[in-house]
Amino acid sequence: MRLLRSALVFALIAAAVWPELARYRAERRLRTAADALRLFVAERASVANAYEAFGRVAEVALSTAPALPGDPRPFFLAGSAQLAAGDADRALALYREALARGERAEMDLNLGRVSDLLGNAATAKAAYIRGAWVSPALLDSLPPETARSIRDAVTHLEAELAAGRLAAPPPLR
Repeated sequence: MRLLRSALVFALIAAAVWPELARYRAERRLRTAADALRLFVAERASVANAYEAFGRVAEVALSTAPALPGDPRPFFLAGSAQLAAGDADRALALYREALARGERAEMDLNLGRVSDLLGNAATAKAAYIRGAWVSPALLDSLPPETARSIRDAVTHLEAELAAGRLAAPPPLR
């Protein structure tokens, strides 16, 4: 009887943990892909075929998405890899996919960067404002002139909020 009870407890614990194993594996793969992207960006000149390397990072990141449902990080990392590879259109699609799963200020910032690259100044500005609204520290990663303009816009929005005239956060457009 004691052996049966122990086996049942073990089976229940195993059943509870089993679904998490894929998530843990995906988390490790995502972290490895993020580390590789940082390394490839830092050592771009010494990476034999940077475009393929960035593409592989994007593949690995996206392969983790099924085990991390609702998590924007796989799409955000894949978008960043595509941006580093110079594929702005693909990066934009992946950033939008990430934003559909959850918003972070870094996503807004990179959405602004890729929109700038694609020549869409209005979308870029809206994304920068939204990112700075969420996390003002991100302004430090923008060129000084852009940061100044965005800081002024956020300051204006904060005044509107304080005066009770702002009904919602700044939109992404």
